Amino acid sequence: MNEFSGKILNNRYILLEKIGDGGMALVYKAKDFTLNRYVAVKILRPEFATDFEFVSKFKRESLAAASLSHPNIVSIYDVGEDEGLNYIVMEYIKGKTLKDYIKEKGKIKYDEALKITYQIALALDHAHKNGVVHRDIKPHNILITEDNIVKVTDFGIARASTANTVTNTGKVLGSVHYLSPEQARGGFSDHRTDIYSLGVVLYEMLVGRPPYDAESPITIALKHIQDDVVEPLHFEPNIPQAVNDIVVKMMQKDMTKRYQNAKELLEDINRALQNPHSSLYNNNDDIAKTRIIPHESINEELDKIKSKTKRKRNIWLLGYILLIFIIIAAFGYYAFNKFFAVKDVKVPNVVGMSQEQARKILSENNLIMEIDSTQNSDLPEGTVISTIPEQGMTVKENTVVKVIISSGPKLISVPDLKGLDLISAETLIRNNKLTIGNIDKQYSDTIPKGCIISQSPEHGMSVKEGTSINLVISEGPQIKIVKVPNILGMTLSQADSVLKSLGLKRGDVKYGYDPNYKDGQIIMQSVADGVEVKQGTVIDVVVNKLDDSLQEQENNNNE
Repeated sequence: MNEFSGKILNNRYILLEKIGDGGMALVYKAKDFTLNRYVAVKILRPEFATDFEFVSKFKRESLAAASLSHPNIVSIYDVGEDEGLNYIVMEYIKGKTLKDYIKEKGKIKYDEALKITYQIALALDHAHKNGVVHRDIKPHNILITEDNIVKVTDFGIARASTANTVTNTGKVLGSVHYLSPEQARGGFSDHRTDIYSLGVVLYEMLVGRPPYDAESPITIALKHIQDDVVEPLHFEPNIPQAVNDIVVKMMQKDMTKRYQNAKELLEDINRALQNPHSSLYNNNDDIAKTRIIPHESINEELDKIKSKTKRKRNIWLLGYILLIFIIIAAFGYYAFNKFFAVKDVKVPNVVGMSQEQARKILSENNLIMEIDSTQNSDLPEGTVISTIPEQGMTVKENTVVKVIISSGPKLISVPDLKGLDLISAETLIRNNKLTIGNIDKQYSDTIPKGCIISQSPEHGMSVKEGTSINLVISEGPQIKIVKVPNILGMTLSQADSVLKSLGLKRGDVKYGYDPNYKDGQIIMQSVADGVEVKQGTVIDVVVNKLDDSLQEQENNNNE
């Protein structure tokens, strides 16, 4: 369905090529004429565009989402309508969807999956604090850039589509795998709905498939409501306990038993990254009690129960021993917390600091710094870009704080543009992640009109991404105006010399007779002397030619 390629919306956005095709909208790469940049334009499918209530809600929610500004949220630039086409203009992202990434990988290692989830949770935390709920979190709506930055998209469409997600099963099949139980029931939903759906996404990253599947969307929706989820650890024994605990809590059917906000989730992800093989919940937690045990484990538990019944006669002795143990343990726990408990501290802000400064500040707060990775950034080389956990989050003393260090801005070699026409030069500049700067024009006798004479910075120089390239474009040879000379009475060779010196050319030569001129002299010129013409103008001439008798008479007169 490429019928919109080449269409211009509101005299501003030209749709270049289709890059996405979802259940509710088509996505095109487009060029913004006004700001001279590439954007992504999402156009609602016609069947939704005819629903007035839906379109009104879509516009409202899109404008609300446009107010969000966060590095992990795709920016919305504009919302509009043109000739019945409702559209959203968004930031253009070079990368792939998380769904495609999962297909490529099959399964994603737990630490990478947690880091992806962490970035999504940061986006949701920002949105929720601003009163925006996504309601359609799924791998298709998560983009991963070429720099491995995770960005959440489709806030406007997601919320507007709430009423259509289940009932319009012929149109939105992808969403039902990630529905929360309350959405499937058509009941009240809030920001905790996003946390459930994100839990399904994390489950899929770890296991390679969503937790529920069936032949029809309705059956899948019912499974979200009725069926307990089998823990990912059952399918992938190598998943650490803490990671498994996070998924279980995110996917609780009772909203009150899930993480109550994204910040709680972020804190547990940090704990899991620090100590993945510990359990985040003790046996008294409701979540621990409601875990799904595979049939093999149930049989083992039954065998244990049968074995215990044989020793009922000694139960009273075990009871006394257990009571004493509990008393000692309680006293020990109190004493430990009194004298040895690890204090809570808040992660300080070290973004923009050098490694040495950051290490010092973190050490002063009894935290341990560890370099996680380096990334290109506009911040100076060697300075801190971000931390995991983020600044302001509460952690235990001696927690390892991972920092991402700037390797400086990404440098690009300037391409050679000389001799190219402007369109080709612009394409090459954009493809190298550079921008066009000032364009000047200059006459040139050697470079064809419309082609590049020179550029600044020069070819081969290393510059930052986004640097402006200034161009000088040829106007072709400069054309001068000259006055036609009087060449009457001159020979052809004399006239050629005079015309050439003025940038004029001799044209056709014809012959005539004029007794006032000698043989071989020019007796007529096509353009009169004194007339202003462009250089390169051709002057035709008539040359005097005497017959033999006249020529002999003229020779005698000369003697």
